[in-house]
Amino acid sequence: MALATAIILPNGARLLDQTVAQAVFFEFQRDVLQLRREANRSGAAITVLSAGAEPENPTERTLALREGWSYALTPALAIDEAGACAPGEAILMRNAAPIMRLRVEGADCRFIRYLPAPGRR
Repeated sequence: MALATAIILPNGARLLDQTVAQAVFFEFQRDVLQLRREANRSGAAITVLSAGAEPENPTERTLALREGWSYALTPALAIDEAGACAPGEAILMRNAAPIMRLRVEGADCRFIRYLPAPGRR
């Protein structure tokens, strides 16, 4: 019984962490797509800033993630008035530790997960 517990508990905790990370990613993606729709409907460009940045004008926004989670965008995500996104990268972090690296490549603002090239952070 002790051996089974020693094997199952760490795996269960890791599975729960992965599930939470995936949920945060989906929420992040949903929020970006909502801003894309807003930009398209209003005809005004929107810039999404990294977490912790202070928007200086009404066209700049930040996203709210779950407690303990944050994100960094490189560069700030530009969504034009038609709802198209510029290329960029995002890092989702939990307690300041990088958990997931994302890249947006197409104008549809959909992020994909990727592994950076060796030697690149």
